Amino acid sequence: MSVIKVVEAWAESQPDKLLFSFLDVTGAEVERHTYASFLARADVIASHLAARRGLEPQSRVMLAFPPGLEMICALFACARAGVIAVPVVEPTGHAMAALLRIAHVAYDCGATLLLSNSEGRNALKAGLALAEPWLAGALAGVELLATESMIEAAGPAPRGPRGEIFFLQYTSGSTSRPKGVMVSQSNLIANRALVVDHDQPIGVSWLPQQHDMGLIGYFIYAAMSGGQTFALAPATFIQNPGLWLDTISRYRATASSAPNFAFEYCLKPGRIPEEILTRLDLSSLKFLMNAAEPVRPETYRRFLQKFRKYGLTPQSFFAAYGLAENTLAVASYGRKPLSVDRRALARNRVHVTSAAFAIDSAVQIMSSGVALGDNELRIVDPQTRATLGEDQVGEIWVTGPSKCLGYWRNPELTQEIFEARLTGGASNRDFLRTQDLGFIHDGEVYVCGRIKDMIIIRGQNIYPQDIEAAVEAASPAIRRGGVAAFALGDEHLGHIGVVAEVSEPQAPPDAAAIVAAVRRALAVDIGDIIFIPPRTLPKTSSGKVMRFLARDWLSAGRLKVLASLSRRDESQDDGAAAAPFSILRTRYRLTGDERITLLEAGVDSFDLVTLMHEVKEMLGERGESLLGKHVDVRLMQNITVADLFELQRRFEAAPDDVAVEMSRFVARTRAACLAEEEALMRKDRTLPFEPERPRAPPAEAPECVFLTGGTGFLGPFVLASLLAQTQAEINVLVRGQNSEEARARLLAQARDSGVASPEMVAAFERRVKVVHGALDQKRFGLSPDAWRQLANKTDAIYHGGALVNYLFTYQNMRDANIGGTAETLRLAFEGRPKQFNAISTTFIFGWANKDVLYESDNNDGMERLDFGYSQSKWASEQMVLDARRRGLATRVFRPALITPSVTGGGAAFDITTRLIAFIIKYGIGVDAMNQVSFTPADVTANNIVAIAQSPDTLGGTFHVTRDAYANMRNVTEIIARRTGSRFQMFQLKDFVPEVIRRCTRDDLIFPLVDFLIGSIDNISAMEFKRYDSTAYQAARDASPLGLPDPSLEDTVGAIVTFLERHSAI
Repeated sequence: MSVIKVVEAWAESQPDKLLFSFLDVTGAEVERHTYASFLARADVIASHLAARRGLEPQSRVMLAFPPGLEMICALFACARAGVIAVPVVEPTGHAMAALLRIAHVAYDCGATLLLSNSEGRNALKAGLALAEPWLAGALAGVELLATESMIEAAGPAPRGPRGEIFFLQYTSGSTSRPKGVMVSQSNLIANRALVVDHDQPIGVSWLPQQHDMGLIGYFIYAAMSGGQTFALAPATFIQNPGLWLDTISRYRATASSAPNFAFEYCLKPGRIPEEILTRLDLSSLKFLMNAAEPVRPETYRRFLQKFRKYGLTPQSFFAAYGLAENTLAVASYGRKPLSVDRRALARNRVHVTSAAFAIDSAVQIMSSGVALGDNELRIVDPQTRATLGEDQVGEIWVTGPSKCLGYWRNPELTQEIFEARLTGGASNRDFLRTQDLGFIHDGEVYVCGRIKDMIIIRGQNIYPQDIEAAVEAASPAIRRGGVAAFALGDEHLGHIGVVAEVSEPQAPPDAAAIVAAVRRALAVDIGDIIFIPPRTLPKTSSGKVMRFLARDWLSAGRLKVLASLSRRDESQDDGAAAAPFSILRTRYRLTGDERITLLEAGVDSFDLVTLMHEVKEMLGERGESLLGKHVDVRLMQNITVADLFELQRRFEAAPDDVAVEMSRFVARTRAACLAEEEALMRKDRTLPFEPERPRAPPAEAPECVFLTGGTGFLGPFVLASLLAQTQAEINVLVRGQNSEEARARLLAQARDSGVASPEMVAAFERRVKVVHGALDQKRFGLSPDAWRQLANKTDAIYHGGALVNYLFTYQNMRDANIGGTAETLRLAFEGRPKQFNAISTTFIFGWANKDVLYESDNNDGMERLDFGYSQSKWASEQMVLDARRRGLATRVFRPALITPSVTGGGAAFDITTRLIAFIIKYGIGVDAMNQVSFTPADVTANNIVAIAQSPDTLGGTFHVTRDAYANMRNVTEIIARRTGSRFQMFQLKDFVPEVIRRCTRDDLIFPLVDFLIGSIDNISAMEFKRYDSTAYQAARDASPLGLPDPSLEDTVGAIVTFLERHSAI
């Protein structure tokens, strides 16, 4: 029996049944095949292969298709024609990396023909035209053929004898030593019987089609089982993970699989839109497998907890273990995390945690279930090759009909890996050495480490030989044959470590340059690189590097470290210290010599805070804690990368001398920044151009609206309100690679925010146009014609676009918040007369401590403005008021704290939701009298648009705040009732120290802790400040479309719903 015969039998009994359906990013079907049409298409391609001269039986034919169904047809066509298919990476995307991989595989398997579609063929040709001569030459003998031209059969479909090898599965991505696993017909038939546990499965898969879990599990096995598969591209999952789950729900799928990172990705806040969750039903699943990379117990628990209410059951959700060398699966149905002693595990012993005192030294490992069917699994001592008993750690060996034939044209490695024998006559069978470490407990397999060569990162396999060769090539100071690369980390093996012998111990090479070279060559990141003396790496008697032993020696401190470059591995919890500022080298690819600021280098807010903490810690360790208190985010945004590293080097050499200089530098930099901020703010408060006085806008309802900030937190709600309350065409300014991507981004943000009802989406499609541009560019980066057309048709502007960041300085927010306002006002003054609605904020008052802040107050004196966001919004509003004085018809709206919608909708976390998530998590509250004016985003947006519909409100300023006073004690009491939690209350002065004591890097509030610390005195001083909103209330109540404040109970309940929905609590 062959694979094709099995599929043919199903096609005879159900020819018209859907077999494969390929969906686009919206979930719409773009390709499909029934059983009959699939085999017919395979026959057409096979006939063309059979008609080709020089294509002998068992010739290798590479398949390099973009995601779709044609590659699967070509795979079966190769089997029909008696040639061996070799799936390779798709030729689009990172073209040069794809070319390298394809060239390596072509050389190893000896292929002379590559099948693709016209898109893939053209991408390959374009890449070859730009490639270096040696690379182009490596593929010169490979003919590129697009299968679209194979419309009609070139003759009868071949029915001749077929070989045992069904296809070659290449397990390495980009490598100079690729290894093709020979997957046989018998392997597939045997393994399918173990893996497919229910009749005629309905599968959903976004996994790469050239890799085993996607190709075998959801295309080959589906066709062999009478089932069907709905397929998505991997990029579609990354762009829209909700579509994966939605497709399972829509088609009542019974099976799906993904690596651990995918389940974590779906748990991230906002990744699965509420629109999908409201209709999600996973109860049809019989088989949801987490595999292909180490499974984290916490991910398994959180995913099951979140989606259990949507029909997911523990019986259908499990972890599994497998590898390409065993066709696909070895063990499955793992549902138990096991807590064991970490230190014992390091000594290859299993001590199950059974007492409370052992928790601190425990680590959890996820079960991979039981060995499937006729897979014979043993735990073996990798040195003695003796079988080990239960609760003993050793190498996992497996044998059975699923064990593949070996590596293509590599008999030596085939003998070593596929034909291993146990000592002592324990078995006369040949075993596959998986090179994974594991143990058996209560009959289930637990994978706890790796001694095999392969490193797995986010489901992608990388051979360490590739990394080792790249390290050697990067510097002549590295000894050839003296490099070991391996995975580090206990649970999530995504951290690559390298140990390298150097020729001259006194002069180790530049580690950062080597890391950068490896990344350029292989597109992988090295987490730790360690230089050691010559001839100190552990090796076998034949001179082969023992990578797993090198890793163990490094962990045990048995290697002499000459120099290193290291980053903190966030997946570990052992608190090991990283090299100072190493994140700049590893994550941002900086050398330490750049004369640019950290923000210019692309450092984000989270990492900026992390670096600030490192500076403070460095100063504290050298007795300069007082100086460390003056190091703030403003300073970190103005120091260059080179100065930062120079500071570290000089502190190491002469800390006393540097301390005085550092103190002067801090004082000088702070004074210069403050002076520059004040000068810029005074300059920016007026229009940067001289406009002509505009005509009054018409009293009629606007026909064309221009909106900025549409993809922000409030923007989707403003857009939805405009669609609901007006009949106008709405032009929205959106960044993006192109107009189509920008439009998709805008709609996605609406969906993520929970406003994309069917009615809203229908109106969106009819009336919303995207202006593809950027707020921080002159005239938004539009062409003169596009700018002129926009100015001439727009008669109302809603300007809410702004960079919201509590850490950035005024200078770093100026382009977006000041420049963006200036360009929007420029648009308002040109062309057709317009009304201008500015969405400002009560933060324009800074830390004002007046008893009452009236809507007529403008903070003209720039009082108590000490952080970039409040400064930039003040200057932006002042510019709008200047435009008002010059005749522009304006309204100014000042919301206070905008919270998720009354239904818990919203697509981002702000300071309010971050803080509430923290107090719920740790059960602490703040007892202060400060007014807390929470207004849901949908109510805020609705009332802004409603008030703007009345011509009588032009020239007004409105505090969009709650009518009734409330404080954080009121909020905390509501949360306690809603969640059943208990809270320990602290006075304001004691609350922040409690936050510091409890906060970790994983908490949402972490990046803002320093902001809270620096603001505590100001917050205390304004405890009795209140907002007047007389004009807002009157205008809102006068509008038939105005909405009253929802109750505080409902408002706070919506915040809790938002946090629950985004798995933040």
